[in-house]
Amino acid sequence: MEAVILCGLQASGKTTLYRERFLETHVRISMDLLRTRAREAAFLRVCLETKMPFVVDNTNPTVAERARYVAPAREAGFTVVGYFVDVDFATARARNATRERVVPMAGLGDVAKRLVTPTPQEGFDALWHATAGSDGWRIEPLLTTPPLF
Repeated sequence: MEAVILCGLQASGKTTLYRERFLETHVRISMDLLRTRAREAAFLRVCLETKMPFVVDNTNPTVAERARYVAPAREAGFTVVGYFVDVDFATARARNATRERVVPMAGLGDVAKRLVTPTPQEGFDALWHATAGSDGWRIEPLLTTPPLF
């Protein structure tokens, strides 16, 4: 049983990563689809109760926002894997402009300001750094450095 938590700016490629790597094996939990936190929480509960592998496809920029998925998944016995889908702001802004549902610049900027790289201390069993390139995805272990003090 695996819970995958994606995090990154809007238009960073999270949904594309889901489609290319997890579509056949994991259900997708996304505010873009479910629209409300109540529906999202209900769907997450169903996944946890039925031991259904899932991917959370939201921006998840902060520790607190990721914790709403990490903690219950760990409690249910899931392996929790995080993917930091990395893109520079200019690229995200350009991709966003071409989307069918454009995210307002204020929203994109807000997530960019709040985006915190995930760490193992949050409860992840594995963390990956994902970047999209012209020749496909480059996925490598996410290097995290513990605090010095």
